[in-house]
Amino acid sequence: MAVKRDEVVPEDLVAHLQKTIPGFRHEAQHHQIALARMVWLGSSKRRQHDCLDGAMSFYCRELEEAFGRGGFKAINDRLGFFTDSGQWFHGAGLTKGYWFSGLVKASRDAYLARRWRKVTRLLMADGVPLGTIPAAVASRDMNNITTTAWKSAKQLNLVRVDLDSLNRLRAWLARVLDDYDHGRVPHDLVTQFPPRVAIERLAHMTAQVIRLAKTDVAGNGYIAHHYVQATSGRLYAKGINLQTAPGLVKQAALAGLWEYDFANCHFAIIAQMAREHGHQCSAIARYLADKAATRWAIAAQAGITEAQAKVCLLAVMYGARASEWHENAIPEAIGQEAAARLFKVAQFKAISTDVAQARHAILKGWKHRTSNGRLTNAFGKSIDGKAKPAEKMAHLLQGVEARALKAAIDLHPSEIVLVQHDGFAATAQLKEQAITEAVFKATGYRLELEKKQIQVSPDAYFLKSRMQSEIGPQPAPVLGLRDSLAH
Repeated sequence: MAVKRDEVVPEDLVAHLQKTIPGFRHEAQHHQIALARMVWLGSSKRRQHDCLDGAMSFYCRELEEAFGRGGFKAINDRLGFFTDSGQWFHGAGLTKGYWFSGLVKASRDAYLARRWRKVTRLLMADGVPLGTIPAAVASRDMNNITTTAWKSAKQLNLVRVDLDSLNRLRAWLARVLDDYDHGRVPHDLVTQFPPRVAIERLAHMTAQVIRLAKTDVAGNGYIAHHYVQATSGRLYAKGINLQTAPGLVKQAALAGLWEYDFANCHFAIIAQMAREHGHQCSAIARYLADKAATRWAIAAQAGITEAQAKVCLLAVMYGARASEWHENAIPEAIGQEAAARLFKVAQFKAISTDVAQARHAILKGWKHRTSNGRLTNAFGKSIDGKAKPAEKMAHLLQGVEARALKAAIDLHPSEIVLVQHDGFAATAQLKEQAITEAVFKATGYRLELEKKQIQVSPDAYFLKSRMQSEIGPQPAPVLGLRDSLAH
């Protein structure tokens, strides 16, 4: 947690913690801000521990950067800020699990329950207020290498949001939580609600988005966004943002805008890549021809939801194995019994086989290699030739994906205001044919665009349905593909 302009915390949150946590105000200013950032980011999906329910994950290196060697433990001993699992997960590459103390959790909940009327400043890690909005894309990528590929993406640093829609969602979520707390939640199959913790997480994120839409640097009704380019060329938004926000929160924030997605992006790319290398993906072709029906059929036969079927198919694309072993990705995501049923579904098995055979053909015949054997993707980014096959395949797919997204932004730099990994949001309707042609010219692949106007109905049953499809089981942390499966 070094000093960076894109890692900020609301100034009024620091002030709130000073008032509500005994001893907090006596710590060094940069330590106060570091703790406040842990409170601010703690409930985000990225911080959820992969093994321990309700726990957060913070790495030793980032704790040392923020507090010095042994400093975090000393401060936590003084303040009682966190409890922890007392154990590491070295073999799995995981951290201790951390939970806020009861006092800190109550303080955080009280802060997020506020109704903010005034703007606040955003503080960087050294306590200096953010004076100007950072550029949309960092000048250096995740490997600290200078990048200039996204010059046309200048408008992505400021996103206008619908505060009225967000406040309606916030009020509805508050009513649902109140129903839980007073035993009024229905439990029949038609109206079953998601777990309370999932609704609480949504409520927290909604409040955070509203708070970020009221800052002095971005202005009332706008949220600053800052992206960093990954090693594959993808753009990842930093901090609390709309790229990684739950779909329901995102839709409330962007109500009225137009959402464009490259339909079944990775499957469409791998099928065309495989054909170039002499392999015909017949099962994937059938899936692409009727995506909804295929997912429905797989879900029905496996006894899972269509959303889970979609995630499991994408997991196969990223190398998840068809094994009932409990530590494998799919059994961890949907349960061992459901996984056992899924692996017997003929359509799922055929698609899995297609992916494996396509991956083998593509990697074997890939000609874009550096002198030391690294594979270069469509975005000009390379990966070690000794990496796992699934990692190399993901790198190649994401390179095309990033190049396609860049082609769309180059064509509509003013209208596109938010990027996903396989799509974007725009302030106006765009000409899909022109974009798909630009993508084909840039990548050599035909990708279909799907569009819809972003809307969130005030009807409670619609909102409830949205939640059930989006915040049921969250497989991404288990799969180890948090960024890839977040959308």
